[in-house]
Amino acid sequence: MHRAAKAALLSAFICPGSGHFYLRRYNRGTLISCCALLGLGFLLVQAVHQARNIISEFTKGNIKLDLSEIYALVSQSSNVTNDMWVNVATVMFAGAWLYGIVDAYRIGRKDEQSLSSV
Repeated sequence: MHRAAKAALLSAFICPGSGHFYLRRYNRGTLISCCALLGLGFLLVQAVHQARNIISEFTKGNIKLDLSEIYALVSQSSNVTNDMWVNVATVMFAGAWLYGIVDAYRIGRKDEQSLSSV
């Protein structure tokens, strides 16, 4: 398997930026990994916060153990500012992931071409 394809697959399936580590581009790999993991971390914190709020309402007896009520609480938006940051974190995570895949492939192809021309 070519280095470019291996780097792209590592970035796609292991962790964003791991293909850059494979290609020995440590600074860029660290930046991509940090961006993706910060976005994912924020999304996980928001999900846990929302789950705790729903559990709190359930234990207080404000909602019944009914799937439609729980789904309605999950799908309702909490506030506009929070939704904006969730969207930013989502774009940051997905963008870093996609950029990592494409950039790892691009760098791998460039390295392969420079090695074959020597």
